[in-house]
Amino acid sequence: MKQILCALLCTSLLFIANPAPVTAAESIAYELIAERTHKPTLFTQGLLVHGDHFYESSGLYNQSLLVSYPIAEPASTWAKISAPFTKKQTIPERYFAEGLALLGDKLYLLTWQEQTLLIYDKTTLNYQNSIAYKGEGWGLTEDGRQLIRSDGSDALYFHSPDDFRITKTIKVSDAGRPISQLNELEFAGGFIWANIWYQDRIIKIDPATGDVMGEMDLSELKQKLELNNSEQVLNGIAWDEKQQAFWITGKLWPKMFLIRISQ
Repeated sequence: MKQILCALLCTSLLFIANPAPVTAAESIAYELIAERTHKPTLFTQGLLVHGDHFYESSGLYNQSLLVSYPIAEPASTWAKISAPFTKKQTIPERYFAEGLALLGDKLYLLTWQEQTLLIYDKTTLNYQNSIAYKGEGWGLTEDGRQLIRSDGSDALYFHSPDDFRITKTIKVSDAGRPISQLNELEFAGGFIWANIWYQDRIIKIDPATGDVMGEMDLSELKQKLELNNSEQVLNGIAWDEKQQAFWITGKLWPKMFLIRISQ
């Protein structure tokens, strides 16, 4: 479902099955405060900020990567385009890399259908360990104690970082209506922020109840880009503590945007 094969047909069917959402959640206003380049070769699955670096997971079979690179960019256009990653780790070709989270000194990387959590060292990006789990892996974040996983349904799963056992499950709903296709996740300000696959919006979720507390419509932001591939969907949320704002990007996007909630 998430591969590029038969993309046009799959996308058409998806939009028929998922018409424009009718929501009860409060609209969250934001302002665009900065932008920077993003490697358009990255099929973004997970994105986070730590210190002065981004950490990002890029998907697809035979192409999956785990990378880190500075938030600050060089001055010249050519240097921005050609700048190498600070660190790069190739993921074994049998895995389709998905969501990414940092807890302590470990990076936790989901795989889509391989039911395997991959664990890497934060500093070197060297592989450390793997843990088996049941179900699909889509998005991943952490609340400082537990890892939180999405699988494309309306459920969010809380996992122990030690053995990845499920400690709690919540169902996400907007005024009682289940919200599925939950994908990339970020935890900030005491809430879970979730991208919805193939939609240009991010929702704010109460981690105790699963209730949707608000949503950001990012369709205007996406229109700033000249996208020509149906797979170039919004999928990247990273909280920048220093800036008190979110970095936003998408799969194969040439740019990243820094937005600050304005209410």
